[in-house]
Amino acid sequence: MALIERETEVQALRAALTDCQAGPARIVLIEGAAGCGKSELVDTLDEWADSGGVLTLRAFGSLAERDLPLGVMRQLAGDAPAGSLPEVSVAADGQPQVSAVREFQTALERLSSSIPLVISVDDLHHADSASLRYLQHIVRHSRSTRMLLVLTAPLHQDGQDAAFGTELLRSRHVRRIRLRRLTPEGSRLVTAGSVAPAPGEDLSAELHAISGGNPLLLRALLEEYRSAPSGARPFRPEPGGLFGQAVLTCLRHSGPHALDVGAALTVLGDSYTPERAGRLLSIPTFTAAQSVASLQASGILDGHLFRHPCTESAVLDQISSEVLADLHLSAAELLHLGGGSLTTVAGHLLATAQRDGSLVATPWAVDVLREATEHLLMNNESTRATDALELAHELSRDEQQKADIKTRLAAITWRINPGRAEKHLSAPLAVLRSGRLASERMAPLAELLAGQGRIAEAAEVRSIILRESGANGAQDNGGRTGYGTVADEVSGPAVTRTEERAGRGDSRTDAETAAQVFLRNTVLTDETLEPVVRALRVLSYSGHPERAAQCCRELIAEAERQNAPAWQSLFSSLLAAVLLRLSDLHAAEEYARRALDCLPEQSSSAFVGAPTATLIRARTLMGDHAAVARQLHQPVADTLFKSIHGLAYLRARGLYLMATHQLDSALGDFLEAGRLAKSWGVDRPSMLPWRTDAAEALFRLGETDQAETLVEQQLADPDARRPWVRGISLRLRAVTSDRRQQLSLLNQSVDELSRSGDRVELARSLADLGRSLRAAAEPIRADAVIRRAWNLAWECGAEALCAEISPELEPEDRMRQRSTAQPQFRSGTDTKLSDSERRVATLAASGYTNREISLRLHITVSTVEQHLTRVYRKLSITRRQDLPVDLQLTVSTAEAV
Repeated sequence: MALIERETEVQALRAALTDCQAGPARIVLIEGAAGCGKSELVDTLDEWADSGGVLTLRAFGSLAERDLPLGVMRQLAGDAPAGSLPEVSVAADGQPQVSAVREFQTALERLSSSIPLVISVDDLHHADSASLRYLQHIVRHSRSTRMLLVLTAPLHQDGQDAAFGTELLRSRHVRRIRLRRLTPEGSRLVTAGSVAPAPGEDLSAELHAISGGNPLLLRALLEEYRSAPSGARPFRPEPGGLFGQAVLTCLRHSGPHALDVGAALTVLGDSYTPERAGRLLSIPTFTAAQSVASLQASGILDGHLFRHPCTESAVLDQISSEVLADLHLSAAELLHLGGGSLTTVAGHLLATAQRDGSLVATPWAVDVLREATEHLLMNNESTRATDALELAHELSRDEQQKADIKTRLAAITWRINPGRAEKHLSAPLAVLRSGRLASERMAPLAELLAGQGRIAEAAEVRSIILRESGANGAQDNGGRTGYGTVADEVSGPAVTRTEERAGRGDSRTDAETAAQVFLRNTVLTDETLEPVVRALRVLSYSGHPERAAQCCRELIAEAERQNAPAWQSLFSSLLAAVLLRLSDLHAAEEYARRALDCLPEQSSSAFVGAPTATLIRARTLMGDHAAVARQLHQPVADTLFKSIHGLAYLRARGLYLMATHQLDSALGDFLEAGRLAKSWGVDRPSMLPWRTDAAEALFRLGETDQAETLVEQQLADPDARRPWVRGISLRLRAVTSDRRQQLSLLNQSVDELSRSGDRVELARSLADLGRSLRAAAEPIRADAVIRRAWNLAWECGAEALCAEISPELEPEDRMRQRSTAQPQFRSGTDTKLSDSERRVATLAASGYTNREISLRLHITVSTVEQHLTRVYRKLSITRRQDLPVDLQLTVSTAEAV
């Protein structure tokens, strides 16, 4: 390996050997970093000398023997023929006598007159001072001797005696050879000559990157590669293996402080300067810089950083955890006093704590860690920010400060782990309930509790705020306090204000527009998270869930970019709920599962109740009751039923129980959800239509009067102005109405739900309408409406509803259903028809007569007939019964049907 890419150096050494045989004396100084092949090159020279009849005398400098007088010279004399060289000695002061040096020089000349000499001294920088005096005399006075003096020395290291280096500079017969690391091509040649890499494996480039072209490190890597299992790819050296040992060898041969400097560099990283390294190790700045230069030359460092993580690991393996903790603490203090960045100082404090170092003597650490947390969050380093704040809490000794830190921890931990975030608020709540929490710290706690959906506890904190502020009563029946309402925290004040304007006849679109503008112009941060969620709810509940869905998708991508898995879960859960409202059951199930998959410790978080509720409802509608049963057997957080998420969970479980005919249990869940919603001031049918859920269970149980009361209550609520709430309420109201009123109510329900986007609820109302039409002796219309209901349910994946509707289909429809798994749809139907033709065709497919269509659309019967004629021609059909039932209603039947 030594001869790879060493042609120039080898030729120079051969020429020096040849010249010395004829005289005069030659001196070669081979310089190179540790591991770069200096000793190997001297070994090659010795082989040439032995084969060419040249006498070789060789000595090795050693750190352990550098204080042993004449250690090097005694090695050289020991290699000479017996009696050819005099015994070397020193005077009482440890220095050689001039007469003894001259005698040795004379003996060398006498010996070289009979046979050429090669004298080599490896690691000259470790030679003792007395030996250096002998060598200095030889360099100065052996110019006519047939002798080659070969010396090796590392780069960037000082020897014991500067005078010897000066003597070499004076001599005209000194040839310096500098050995450099292997180039990538050199590493390739060495690798190709040693091992056969796996097909497609760029082994030489990989090994060159790790070794930096250092021949010693490369050889160690090749040895490890040969013994590594063939499947262990990409190749990485084993901790404590040959490569690690070779790294340590290079460090030991790179100066007395190289290992310590290597440790300092692993700690300082980009904060390195020679001054800081020197202060950290209590060594001179020049010494630190010299060690770094030596390690750079050996390929271990690239600049001041380790060239490869494997090299850094090999160094760290040699440093105890206690030493590293002390270095990190010293670095933190050094950078704190020297104006280092807050995040860097915090990183050293964290590293100290992780290695069980003591931070008791750093009272400034708490403030640094708290401030650094905010910088880390701005850089999307959520995990490190959380770790910094948790350490600040551990170090703090002030109860109010600790409560502050826990509240902030709850906010930022929500990015990653909602369960842990909820637990963080236990301590501030305990301080509050003991009466020791300062009043200025209560409002942020209440807001955070409400933001986590913990409505009961948020109301508790607000009642204390009001009591301490001297207000009358904790809150009114609507949950209103001096800080707003709990309902505002859940659905957003804009929703409430929209309803108030609607009561005065104002447009409802103001809040929706404001929400869209807010979402478009707001950057997602910890501070804006709750307003963003409220704005999404405004869009979801205000009749434009498709816009909320698009915003959720964009926010999921942003949360992923910010490395905030819990935010991804939050927006995935919101999207799942919106998709469920839009009756896209499979997509709702997928995003609910994604929301759960983003979370650790799922059962410990009340928030898990939200995506779980969506998953239960979607699977219930899809008829996958076994999966729902398994889900309901999973444990839930203790705080679930104290949170807004518990309401969704109760409703979802109740709907499953009702679907599986466990009516009493279902009714219990619906009524409990309603009781909690009313007590927390979040009784909103647009969010939780518990009255109609309970009413349906009561109707099935035969409790008609109670059911009617609940339906009337829901219709009297301001939320009943919304198409979705009004549509599902009217369907239930029709249950106990007479036949004539029933048809009217169900038609109104269909009209409202057609505008809501909820196709599953629309299918329910259409199915009820079909049954009512059949009871009213209108079989043609009934069949068309029921077919449309079944198709809508099938499109949504609501197989349970399909099964419920199937008995209402005509025998031929059921036969076609069994043979094709679903009715046949005509793709692109809507694009063939004009708006007016589509409106007429939609009503005709729903079973309306030509006269009924003319009355609803305010056109003549003749015009209806003309439209239908054109529709039949465009769709290649001949009769009304063949009209496709998947036509989209583009206008509300309340205004155009």
